[in-house]
Amino acid sequence: MENSKSILIVGNRNYGLAHALSKKFPTATFVSRTDSGSDLANYDTREQLAQDSINFDIIVLCSCLSQFRQTLLLERIYSSWISKNIHGQIVCIGSTADTPVKGTPWLYPIEKKALKAYCRNLSMAALGGHGSSPSGIRITYVSPGYLDTPRTETKHPNVRKISADYLAAIIEWVLQQPDNVNINSISLDPIQETL
Repeated sequence: MENSKSILIVGNRNYGLAHALSKKFPTATFVSRTDSGSDLANYDTREQLAQDSINFDIIVLCSCLSQFRQTLLLERIYSSWISKNIHGQIVCIGSTADTPVKGTPWLYPIEKKALKAYCRNLSMAALGGHGSSPSGIRITYVSPGYLDTPRTETKHPNVRKISADYLAAIIEWVLQQPDNVNINSISLDPIQETL
């Protein structure tokens, strides 16, 4: 990846994956409710972020936004880039919870399935899918399993977890790919100890 590319990371630079990314990309700009006072649950704030996003070459969406707001934020950023003819790269962090059917009213897996499907749709647009002109916007969906954060450690204390630094290295690798290559999706899980 060229050092001159500007990066916007949606997430708290002091926590979890965003913190690991801050070590990889120290000049990146960070936006989050707790880090910069940007409440992305608010529609107007998401709209403003989408407008501001046109000033960046790369966006990494790793903030945990509920009620489908991560997908809605991606839609607004993508629309802003298309309207301004911006060619860049967006990486969205999902979860391997996007795969199973839980049989519960818990929305988290359904939200991640929606994000995954939308990312896949937009990554096809980069190829010029369905006869349209290629969008020029590369989209990658990254779905990790248990990520090593204080919250995950509290909720799932007895499972192996993926290091946030390791996942940050994978994202760095995605961003280093040639401009004519799109990594559509990556899914990874920590292997648990056998009983």
